[in-house]
Amino acid sequence: MQNEAHATIRILETTDLHMQLLGYDYFADQPTPGIGLIPLAAKIESLRSKNPSGTFLFDNGDFLQGNPLADYIATHNGDDEPHPMITAMSALSYDAVCLGNHEFNYGLKFLSKALEPAPFDVVCANVTYSDGSELYPPYTIIQRDILCSDGVCRPLNLGVIGLVTPQIVNWDKTVLNGAIVANDIVQTAQTVVTRMKAQGADVIVALCHAGIVAEQWSEGMENAAVPLAAIDGIDAILTGHTHDVFPNNRDQPSPNVDPSNGRLHGKPAVMAGFYGSHIGVVSLDITWSDGNLTTGASRIDLARADPDATATQLQDRMIKDVMPAHTKTLNYIRQPFAATEVPINSHFATVAPNLSLQILAQVQLDQVARLAKGSDWDDLPILSAVAPFRAGGRGGPEHYIDIIPGPLTLRDAAAIYPFSNRLYVIRRTGAQILAWLNQSAQLFRTLERVKTDQKLFRAGVAPYDFDVIFGLTYSINIGRDIDRVIDLRLNGKPVLAGDIFIVATNSYRANGGGGFFATPPQDIMHVTANGTRDILIESLRNYGTVQATPCSNWSFAPLADTSTLFMSAPHATAPSGQDKISPTGRNVDGFAEFRLQM
Repeated sequence: MQNEAHATIRILETTDLHMQLLGYDYFADQPTPGIGLIPLAAKIESLRSKNPSGTFLFDNGDFLQGNPLADYIATHNGDDEPHPMITAMSALSYDAVCLGNHEFNYGLKFLSKALEPAPFDVVCANVTYSDGSELYPPYTIIQRDILCSDGVCRPLNLGVIGLVTPQIVNWDKTVLNGAIVANDIVQTAQTVVTRMKAQGADVIVALCHAGIVAEQWSEGMENAAVPLAAIDGIDAILTGHTHDVFPNNRDQPSPNVDPSNGRLHGKPAVMAGFYGSHIGVVSLDITWSDGNLTTGASRIDLARADPDATATQLQDRMIKDVMPAHTKTLNYIRQPFAATEVPINSHFATVAPNLSLQILAQVQLDQVARLAKGSDWDDLPILSAVAPFRAGGRGGPEHYIDIIPGPLTLRDAAAIYPFSNRLYVIRRTGAQILAWLNQSAQLFRTLERVKTDQKLFRAGVAPYDFDVIFGLTYSINIGRDIDRVIDLRLNGKPVLAGDIFIVATNSYRANGGGGFFATPPQDIMHVTANGTRDILIESLRNYGTVQATPCSNWSFAPLADTSTLFMSAPHATAPSGQDKISPTGRNVDGFAEFRLQM
């Protein structure tokens, strides 16, 4: 008769925290219940207490960047000051973390300094220095004695591999400067998992900072979680990057993806939202039989913080640790530097001309016009490409720019431009501009003509991948699947395929972020030393007061007897001059619903 014993290990995941510690919206300057690592801490403590020896806590990347607190730490922290996110993770006794793409935004020196005191393992298998040496260890094997069903503790070697989107070397080219190489996720894992098994890993968990998108592998793919799961030897996959939740009851199943039960190629997988909205829980059954260990059934859950729970001693200590940096950040971002006589919001930035985008576009245009003087491209027309970074979507009904007339503060500038990107000046042809805009227009579903109240936005496409190019006029026909951008003109004249333009854009987009074509080196005319937000602040300071109104540079092509529905901020009102937009009076998941007559 076989001698069997059973145990359940619990694997906890946070992902895409983006420096959300307290559950505070620095852009709106107000608390935001339901998000943040510290509010999640009590849930983590509770889950761990039910299975102390068999619970492991991991983070799946993008924890150091994402809000004004992160930017303040990156620019103001002293050499002897610990990073508050690392302090919080240490207090929670994380077992290991994986690097996300945004960990590289501030450069390798900052990353190294932030992580240096971390008591947990940092794993990153597919990124090395350019000479091939390790940036961080590719994996770790955590040795733990697990309490089993027969009351005996048995040893478990849990292998943990870290993997990140290889596009980091392009997206952060200006700060990385060729210092690192990022390899393919799947090819790297195939080699490293074999090595982990040879070194005694009983169970292997993949921390994969990449999303659940394409199922077929292609070399260098950004979102490789599905083909990664097919690798023999991987027992569970923690995913992230796309700010989604998995499992869910929204996505359609396929032979390789079971969204209802949280399975990729039959293996347990989880994605725990973003900003600390959820914690992913993978419960994995382990059996020891005559000295052999096997994995069995698994269960996937997504847990949230209890908003009514009394703070624990651990949470009180974590709050105390982060409060000095939080207070300094608030004092900093509340500083006024300009003013506005008109409201600036992004409530309808994806459906109509918008002032928040126009302000940013004009700042970029002015900057590039100054750079063009005396250059060999000063006779070319200048365009400006911008996108709405805070326009609802997965960020929720409060995820909008909403600036009232009065002083403009640094937090308002951060709301208009929340990232640490540089301004790129690139050369593009008319054909390339048209392809760029057609890619942007994929935000919208294809509408059926003479049909009312169809959903406007395509699932899985983020508002920040909807670029609007100022300096041109055009229409978008969403009654078509392809070739949606029509009547593309410069100063009233049709844009021809061979026309040459100079375009102001950001480093993320210029280097291929969001599925757009990366700009070849010969077409990069200039990269600013300062970040785009710094340029925005300096320009608005010089302007003094914003008085502009939105100009109409793009519109939807008319579709007779056709209407569509979309969501906006709960207190949004239809913009003046847009008589085709009207509220339906419905509230959906906290958003206000609007109808657009096409």
